[in-house]
Amino acid sequence: MSQFAAALAGAITAVGVGAVAVARSWPTASGRHRAPQRGAEAKLLRPVEALDTFEAYCPAEDRPTLQLRLRLGGSVCTECRLPTTSITTPGDPQ
Repeated sequence: MSQFAAALAGAITAVGVGAVAVARSWPTASGRHRAPQRGAEAKLLRPVEALDTFEAYCPAEDRPTLQLRLRLGGSVCTECRLPTTSITTPGDPQ
């Protein structure tokens, strides 16, 4: 091996080692780009908890129960799943 080839191999090796050192020190994503959550209220809701709920009279149960408000109007009882077309019914104790 000639002296020129040895010097060239040494230079290529030095450049390769320098490139690896630079690449390893390059800033990478730490996975902490979101704001920290604060307390229990910041946790996600279950799908049922995210729905618009209210208490109203259910004719099938014959008592006030928890109702889910529908997007197109009306409501659904959470216990018997009876759909109603209006929020208030004739037997509503309110």
